[in-house]
Amino acid sequence: MKASLEELKRRFREGRHAQAIADCEALCEREPANREARRLCALMHVLARNPARALELLRALQDPAREDADLLFNIGNCEKELRDFEAAGATFARYTQAFPDDAAGWANLAECNFALARFDEGLRLARLASQREPALAGELARSRIAEGDKLQDAGAMSQAADHYRAASLLAPGDADTLKKATLCLLEAKRAQEGIALCREILRADPDNLTARLGAEWLLSQLVPLWHVPMMNEQERNQAFHDAMQAAITPQTSVFEIGTGSGLLAMMAARLGARQVVTCEAVPLIAETARTIVARNGYQDRVTVLAKPSSEVQLGRDLPAKADLLVHEVFSSELLGEHVLPAIEDAKARLLRAGGQIVPAAASIMIALVGGEELAGNLHVGESFGFDLRDFNAIHPRKRPLYREDLAPALLSDAVEAFRFDFMKQSHFPAERKRIEIRATQGGQCHGVIQWIRIELGPGIVFENHPARRRAVSNWQHTIYGFEEPLALQPGAIVPVRAWHDRARPWFDRA
Repeated sequence: MKASLEELKRRFREGRHAQAIADCEALCEREPANREARRLCALMHVLARNPARALELLRALQDPAREDADLLFNIGNCEKELRDFEAAGATFARYTQAFPDDAAGWANLAECNFALARFDEGLRLARLASQREPALAGELARSRIAEGDKLQDAGAMSQAADHYRAASLLAPGDADTLKKATLCLLEAKRAQEGIALCREILRADPDNLTARLGAEWLLSQLVPLWHVPMMNEQERNQAFHDAMQAAITPQTSVFEIGTGSGLLAMMAARLGARQVVTCEAVPLIAETARTIVARNGYQDRVTVLAKPSSEVQLGRDLPAKADLLVHEVFSSELLGEHVLPAIEDAKARLLRAGGQIVPAAASIMIALVGGEELAGNLHVGESFGFDLRDFNAIHPRKRPLYREDLAPALLSDAVEAFRFDFMKQSHFPAERKRIEIRATQGGQCHGVIQWIRIELGPGIVFENHPARRRAVSNWQHTIYGFEEPLALQPGAIVPVRAWHDRARPWFDRA
């Protein structure tokens, strides 16, 4: 007995899917002109998650003379299900052209563009969908979040960031997703895009605290706080100026590592260098430096490259080997900004034989340190009648000294722990040594205090000696505390172990 279309629908609704589909396929074969049977068969295949067969049936039903909304929509959905997003995108583009008032068509077209990593176009289309049906913005955002979560779990941070970014722009009030977007963009080394995302959200919603804090946090990761005090430290600036003035002639070409604000590069240009090429690893800082250089009228003589010095190519980025290498990528411990590998590489590849280097040398300096005010920040003993000494075992022994009011008392003369001669040496291996430091006065010794000394040129030295306080300083002193304070008499010898691994120094009582 031949089943009617209503009977086939009833069987399918009752859960007899395989039988209903088989009978419907048989009906289509017997009655090839029966469009309703083919349409029903296609729908049952869609519901049974067999998009390939459904698509075959739906395409056979198409009439070039007229667009059928349901037919076209279902074809696009089958193509999406089969992950043929190019074909699905083309189908939904036809659908939106024929039926522009249907928000679902725009939403599906947006999804296809997102799947093809065309995120700007996807956002444009998603906004068109949400204009017609506001609730779709949330649905589209949730689908992007789900995709972002899968990609983040797989470790594909850059791809995850694209989906989270789209979701954040579609649902700017979703604080958790914006946090995910900023974290993934930072990890994918695209923090500048994260800042732009937060600022775009703030333009629409100035009270969005997550976006405001997110932009500030990303800026803090890209632009360390020491940049501004460094620019304002006149003694340091004068030392670099004087050293470059002694080295630069109208024939001098300069290559600088570490653009920052562009200050030293502009100094070199003003001192008469014929060409200055400078590089900066952080694109946001490099872009800002270009603006500053142009504002000051040196864009014709100063070229700012947005890349680390290790990626600068001779003959492409730098026309020829430079006559003068200028660098200022010292951390407060001297070595933290990868200065040694950068100078080794630049000296070997980018500086002509016999070329000059500013600074020419630098040293890590130490001295024994004490002082009552300092003690309260380094060790704990009794407080309010309680013995708290056990906490010292978990308190970090290396401490940056940000406060100038703590008045560290130097209990010895300055000692040069390590010296790096950039002019004479071409390689700087890791070092380990034992240093015996003689106490020049008695008192409680808490450890050693460390600072840096920079030799910029003959007779030109900058040193942030801890005995001399500065109102503005980008380099801090660092305390390397002993496990327990040491009572010293004048003339006592304190053996100290000192070592560095080319990136960090360490000091401890031997």
